[in-house]
Amino acid sequence: MYLKRVELQGFKSFADRIEIEFQPGINAIVGPNGSGKSNITDAIRWVLGEQSIKTLRGSKLEDVIFAGSHGRKPMGMAEVSIILDNSDHLLPLEYSEICITRRVFRSGESEFYLNKVPCRLRDIQELFMDTGIGKDGYSIISQGQVDEFLISRPEERRMIFEETAGIMKHRARKREAEKKLEETMANLTRVDDILTEIESQLEPLFSQREKALEYQRLSKRQKLLEVNLLLLDLERLQEKLAQVVLDLSERSLALEQIRNKKADLGARLLHIKRELDKKQEEYERLRGEFFNKTTEKKEIEKEKEWQNERLKRLKEDLNITEQKLSALNEKLESAGNNLNCKIKELEDKIREINGVELKLYEKEKALTFVDSSIKEKQATIDNLKGDVIDLLNSASEIKNMITSLRTMKDNLQKRIAQIDKELSQIDEANSLTSRELEGINGKLTGLKGNLSDLNKKLEHLHKVLEGQNGEYRNTGKLLQEKIILLNELKSRYRALEEINQNYEGYQLGVKNLLSHLRSGKINVSGIYGTVADIIDTDRKLETAIEAALGGALQNVVCDTEQNAKEAIEYLKRNNLGRVTFLPLSSVKPRLLSPGEEWILSLPGCIGLAYKLIEYDKKFTPVLTYLLGRVIVAEDMDSALTIARKTDFSIKVVTLEGEIINPGGPITGGSFKKSSLFLSRKREFREIKEKMGIVEEEISALKSRISSLEEAMEKTQRSIETLSQNIYRSNLEIAGLEKEQMEKKGLMEERLERQRLLKLEKKQIESEIEDIDRQILKVQEDISSIEEQNAKHQSRVETLQREIAESKKSKDELETEINDLRAVLNSLRQQELGLKYQIQNLEQNKEEWQKEKRELEQNMDAIREALESTVEKMRELQLRLEDNARDEANLHNALIEMKKQKEEVEGKIQAIQKDLERLQREEKKAENALGEYRVSEASLKIEIEHIEARLMEKYSMSVKDALGLKQDLGGYERMKQELYSVKDMIMTLGPVNLNAIDDYENLKSRYDFLKSQRDDLLQAKIKLDDLIKDLTKTMEEMFLDTFKRVKVEFQRVFVELFGGGKAELILDDEENPLDSGIEIIAQPPGKKLQNLTLLSGGERALTAIALLFSILNIKATPFCILDEIEAALDDANIDRFTRYLKKVSEHTQVIIITHRKGTMEVADALYGIAMEETAVSKLITVKLED
Repeated sequence: MYLKRVELQGFKSFADRIEIEFQPGINAIVGPNGSGKSNITDAIRWVLGEQSIKTLRGSKLEDVIFAGSHGRKPMGMAEVSIILDNSDHLLPLEYSEICITRRVFRSGESEFYLNKVPCRLRDIQELFMDTGIGKDGYSIISQGQVDEFLISRPEERRMIFEETAGIMKHRARKREAEKKLEETMANLTRVDDILTEIESQLEPLFSQREKALEYQRLSKRQKLLEVNLLLLDLERLQEKLAQVVLDLSERSLALEQIRNKKADLGARLLHIKRELDKKQEEYERLRGEFFNKTTEKKEIEKEKEWQNERLKRLKEDLNITEQKLSALNEKLESAGNNLNCKIKELEDKIREINGVELKLYEKEKALTFVDSSIKEKQATIDNLKGDVIDLLNSASEIKNMITSLRTMKDNLQKRIAQIDKELSQIDEANSLTSRELEGINGKLTGLKGNLSDLNKKLEHLHKVLEGQNGEYRNTGKLLQEKIILLNELKSRYRALEEINQNYEGYQLGVKNLLSHLRSGKINVSGIYGTVADIIDTDRKLETAIEAALGGALQNVVCDTEQNAKEAIEYLKRNNLGRVTFLPLSSVKPRLLSPGEEWILSLPGCIGLAYKLIEYDKKFTPVLTYLLGRVIVAEDMDSALTIARKTDFSIKVVTLEGEIINPGGPITGGSFKKSSLFLSRKREFREIKEKMGIVEEEISALKSRISSLEEAMEKTQRSIETLSQNIYRSNLEIAGLEKEQMEKKGLMEERLERQRLLKLEKKQIESEIEDIDRQILKVQEDISSIEEQNAKHQSRVETLQREIAESKKSKDELETEINDLRAVLNSLRQQELGLKYQIQNLEQNKEEWQKEKRELEQNMDAIREALESTVEKMRELQLRLEDNARDEANLHNALIEMKKQKEEVEGKIQAIQKDLERLQREEKKAENALGEYRVSEASLKIEIEHIEARLMEKYSMSVKDALGLKQDLGGYERMKQELYSVKDMIMTLGPVNLNAIDDYENLKSRYDFLKSQRDDLLQAKIKLDDLIKDLTKTMEEMFLDTFKRVKVEFQRVFVELFGGGKAELILDDEENPLDSGIEIIAQPPGKKLQNLTLLSGGERALTAIALLFSILNIKATPFCILDEIEAALDDANIDRFTRYLKKVSEHTQVIIITHRKGTMEVADALYGIAMEETAVSKLITVKLED
């Protein structure tokens, strides 16, 4: 057998479908690095079942599918097929050619085919087992595995030797045998457990069977005694009933006469009561009017008192107002005097200022004149030495000065015009700015008011949101608690539901019947379920009812005897166990006789058990049959008292479940909670109801959380909207305030500018006056120059003296002018102070006059209020007098009406006393009559109860019972014997009537399981023997192969290395199948050393020697080697290729290589290249051609 062909499509770099035809001998695959050569090795390993993607040099299964390139799309599937030539039938198949295919899709689906037929991975692995071919065999050595083989653990090396020895199939059979042995041991343990459990049940069940047979015998004798006793009781009760009926007729007649008298008195009483009602209505009307008058009087007095207080308050207000007005007049008079004084003082100050200004003007004028005279005289002196031309020049200069002064005057006058214009503009601008400021102030007031409202709303919304958040957190927390509670309830509910569905705690027969009914396996109508299913009771009574019913809780209730018969036949036919049925048509009630009902009034007696439970009325026969003669007592002491007083003839059960049975036996102790059917049923119902309530609460909480989230979102949106509005309002206010400050600053600047302009204007006007004076003076000087021109010679000395005197006068004038200016500034400051004081006085005077007018108006209003209050008090006094008269009249009428009412009430009381007497007589008669009726009913019930007991317990009528009547020795003797029989029955204790059949069924099951256990023991022995035989065979095959490989390895190692020695050693020769294998190598010329100390080439050649040794011992059909000789030098390559030729004689070799020497020995070369990016192509060359 050899590998004939490999077909690849979509596997890794092989995008296109490629077929590689291999030949026997050496097939070499060559190509550059990265061309995809090793992908062929991966493909063959993968198709043989390799599951490790890491071994295939990938990270996930999709990595084996062509991933695409620049020019190609990714493929959705990878497929590899290998075709083997099986003409020698090495593989156990009839085909001469075997095709194995593996296909994988990007979706993760993987398929295997054997000759185009779908198969399992296991089928392929079993096919190649012990052939050396496979993912773990020694036929495929991937790149890098040569080193790994040497440095792997000794235990891992053993796997190759096992494959060589051909024991893999035996090991697989051993694993299967061991697995079967484990299963057999588990089954044996399970059967032993069941047998142990059944053995523990057989012995007590046998005792119960014997007890049930004795119980049946005693029950027959009990029935005969009880029927005869009941017949004697029936005769006695019928005699009593006849006497009671006679007495009942006489008592009924006496009661009728009393009722007639009572009716007459009742009619008379009704008439008088109607008269009393009318008197009462009149009395109530008068009393209401009297109360209204009294109330009105109090209100008038209260009003009068309030008006008195108001009058006093008004007088006080008038006095205070007059005092304020007087003080204000004094202030106004004082202010007027002060104002006149200040005005006069201001006038004096102005006159004084004018006088100082006049003096200053005169002094400045004199100074100007002196200065001009000095200059003139100095000029004259300077020019006296000149000629007429100088004088003319002087005159010309004077004229130029006049022109200059006039030009200066014109400029100053123009400046005054500009100042006036600017002042006018400033006034207009200030007026406009004032109006703008008023508008800004109005806007600011409105905005600030709106902002305050917005802030209050925002604060309120934050509080609302905080409250909503708190409620949201609390509601969320409560919701989580409710969800946890619901999950706990659901878990408990499912547990109880599973228990109910599995009918846990029920007897085998009941469980089988109910489960088959539910699944529809049995089609029997009219079955309602167990007694536990049809009743409900209060929680505190559960234990008592469960104890009272005992095993009867598992009795099945049905409609008719036919229903029970069909169900019993089904149980018998299918061997499903036994069930006790209670047909409604045949079960008869068992109740207390009328003579026993006195028991219910005993201390500690809660009542009859069947009256303390809830059930559908149609089940009354069954429940009165089971619980009609069962008394529930509060505790053990009460139960014992009741039992003793009834001579232990009735079953008594306590709330804690203790039972005192008829005849005296007492049952008690603890209950297994799991066996309490009623409590389990009640808990199941309560949990279901509670789940509904919790689910509704969760729904309500979720709804509330949703509404809270909406409300919180709405509140948050409102907060954001308000915050934006507040932000915009703040921005607008800030803008307006900034504008307001700018406007105020602008006005202040304008006012300052206005003050400066006015001051400048005043100064300019003063300068103009000076210029006018200078012009006038210069014009006068022109004429004097002409005169001086003639006299200049004679006047030089005179002028010099005059100049000296003028300079002296000038200094004196300048000193006086400076003093006058200082005085003038002081006077002007005083003038301003006086004007300010006068302005304040005028403002105060105006405010006081306004306050005076308001006080005068208040005084007029107070005087009007005083007159109104006095008039109101006169009216109130008149109303008080009228009210007093009306109140007296009503009081007298009330007294008269009360007397009339008391007379009528006296008549009513007399009639009521007669009625009470008749009622007592009637009640006494009714009680007597009731007692007789109770006696009649009790006797009838006792008679019916006896009949019912006969029907219920023994299914016979009185007529049928008379057929059993016998003389058994008198009533007391019969009763004593009955007690004795009951004692014997009670001595037996609880009786399981099903034990007879249950014992037979359990014994049959025990015998069957015992035979099964014997079969399992035999199987275990056989499996143990098989495992021992397989282990022995495997050890023999392994050791034989190991020895042969060891010898071959030593020979091949020497041949490949040209000397040296090598050794294979078992770590544990006593346990070879679990032992590791150590490799010892000593190349020529070197000491024996650890494999890890060998060079890379030496390690590779050692591994190749071991591989060739294995192939020599057990050749594989083909061997794939991926660059295993890469680490060898040329000399070693030669030895390697020579030996490779030998191996190819019995094994097909497919080798991937880069070495020229290896290529030379190949029979065929297969080139792998990538002509297209990421896509591998095949080039084949047969060298022999």
